Amino acid sequence: MSKVFVTEPMPAPSANKKSHPPPPVSAAPTQYESPGDDPLAIPSRLTLEKPFRLDRGLIKRLKHREVNAKEAFTIRDASGVYSGPVSRSVTTAAGWRCLMSEWIAPPRPTMDITLACAVLARQRMHFVMQKATELGVLRIVPLLTDHSVPVDGLAQEQAHAWAGHIARAAKQCRRASLPGLLAPMTLDSFLESKVFTADRYLFLDDRGESAPLEATAPKRIVLLVGPEGGFSDAERAKLTGKARPWVLGGRILRAVKRPLSSASPPFN
Repeated sequence: MSKVFVTEPMPAPSANKKSHPPPPVSAAPTQYESPGDDPLAIPSRLTLEKPFRLDRGLIKRLKHREVNAKEAFTIRDASGVYSGPVSRSVTTAAGWRCLMSEWIAPPRPTMDITLACAVLARQRMHFVMQKATELGVLRIVPLLTDHSVPVDGLAQEQAHAWAGHIARAAKQCRRASLPGLLAPMTLDSFLESKVFTADRYLFLDDRGESAPLEATAPKRIVLLVGPEGGFSDAERAKLTGKARPWVLGGRILRAVKRPLSSASPPFN
């Protein structure tokens, strides 16, 4: 016996019915953030040319840094001394069996710098991520400003690759730690966030005069860098009273060079 299905015709769309706008894009795409990592350390003392093992926790952290079996890395022992390059020789069920070949003293920044950089176009944020890591910045905050790449353009700028550039830059320069990468956020969100905490707040400005700075060196700095064209007038008004303008000489630098010319902390 055949079955018959009776369907009702779909009602025609009303000409007066208003279409709903698409939902707004989130201003904090968290898929692009990546946590920082403290220097690798083991609770025992290391001896040159004497094998030692890494536990699974340290192995996981090395994989996060994209360190493979044939690449060296830097580690700190119980005495607080850094050593490297360290090479992995054998992988066992208990972990990695490694061998230290020399003592080194990697430079450590004496200043905690948070770099809040507006998202630059043409994938130039890759270069910013690399060089900020090599210079010792501890935190990187991509800013969504009036003149920056908008939030819906992050995918085209390959924002998913930023964390990988940070990891590879840390590996290349033998940095013992990884800087934290925060999710892109608007300037308003950043100014209201807990990350906006420091002894000194500066924003690069090419349309004014630098405010005088204290003679004492700060321990923690928040540095804000705008995109091509700088911060808008409305944004500069928001920064007034919260950060001091800072002028890097009389020349106008390229947008990709501005954060690198200002974000280098002193080392010891």
